[in-house]
Amino acid sequence: MINAQRFSFRVLLMAGMAAATSSIFAQEVFVLCEGALDFASGEVLEAPRLGRFDAAEEVPVFETLHIFEGHAFAVDAQLTSDGQEILVSAEDTVYRMDATTGEILAQQAVEGARQLHVHGDRIFVTRGDYDGQSVLFDSYLVALDAETLTWEADWAADALVGPAFSTEAMAVVDGVLHIGINNAFAWGEEVGLVGRLDLETGAYDEVDLGPEGLNPVHVLDMGDAVVTVNARQYEATSLSRVTAGTDAVTATVAATTAGCGAAARIGEDILFQVYGEGQFRRADGMALTDAGSWPGNGTGVYSMAVAEDGRILLGNTDFIGSGHVEVRQADGALMQTVETGIAPGRIVLSPTVNSVGNLEEDAAGAEIVSRHDLMGRPVSPDAPGLQLVRLANGRVLKVVQAQ
Repeated sequence: MINAQRFSFRVLLMAGMAAATSSIFAQEVFVLCEGALDFASGEVLEAPRLGRFDAAEEVPVFETLHIFEGHAFAVDAQLTSDGQEILVSAEDTVYRMDATTGEILAQQAVEGARQLHVHGDRIFVTRGDYDGQSVLFDSYLVALDAETLTWEADWAADALVGPAFSTEAMAVVDGVLHIGINNAFAWGEEVGLVGRLDLETGAYDEVDLGPEGLNPVHVLDMGDAVVTVNARQYEATSLSRVTAGTDAVTATVAATTAGCGAAARIGEDILFQVYGEGQFRRADGMALTDAGSWPGNGTGVYSMAVAEDGRILLGNTDFIGSGHVEVRQADGALMQTVETGIAPGRIVLSPTVNSVGNLEEDAAGAEIVSRHDLMGRPVSPDAPGLQLVRLANGRVLKVVQAQ
């Protein structure tokens, strides 16, 4: 076993590389697979599962950390800020788990749990369908204690202090939690609202996205605003931009729905996919106008994540018997394909190192799991040059090894 006492290689900091090494691509990739369900019989064909793979390996292999037996599907996964733990919403339960072993550390019953957002000592949970159908809840937004998962607060649906319809994605901008409100599981009754909860004062209000902004599925943090990708009533796609102190701006961008397909922020733009199209459309995140396209993989993509170095990860599935994640370069070229469970619906990248000045501090006491060069090839501890050193605590360090 390699421990901190044997972590004796010399780390050299090169002034000319300071900007390039201030943050690095997180090699550890966590994937939450929703599983498969026979909707006619209600039989669970494959239970949801959480797993991970190391994108630095030449041939990455998906390792299952936990199978959520007794659940028909799972929706969201979020890592804690230190990367040590991972939170999962699975149908009617929120779990806090060890990100290395998959051990369940705490759990809380939350019927209809959809997406999660970690903020300080709270975990916000949106609520929507339960048991495959639309359900009325007393509250569609709840907050759990981040450590114990005990129920801390909720916002009543019938008192105008919280969302009154099914909720989905969330993002925090300028201290305000933005909540996508879509009523998406009451077919034909979709709404288009963004709830705003001031995390300091507790004040709550809503922004109407207008008749073209129905069914916000994605809520993307653009730094000074949020942009939502709206599936409408499954007959078109629109984008909406919500900025503090102004009305929402909504633009219809396609005559076909985006459905629940993949979308992400890339730089100052939005990538999103319209049903039936193999490539991704790209829109300016400020003006919501056409900004070109990205090739994708030529098929419908279920989930995606964008790494800091520009690589794009795509989750693909047939929803019946297979699922995989592709790692692609910024230009769309395929780098790796990793077989996973069915319906990889959430892809999460482990935290990056914030400063090269903290390398020795980050490495202290942590076992070294592997070393690679920048091409992802394994290297020996004494190999000179730039190395990516993956630690057992989930961190990946960029170091320069001198002879």
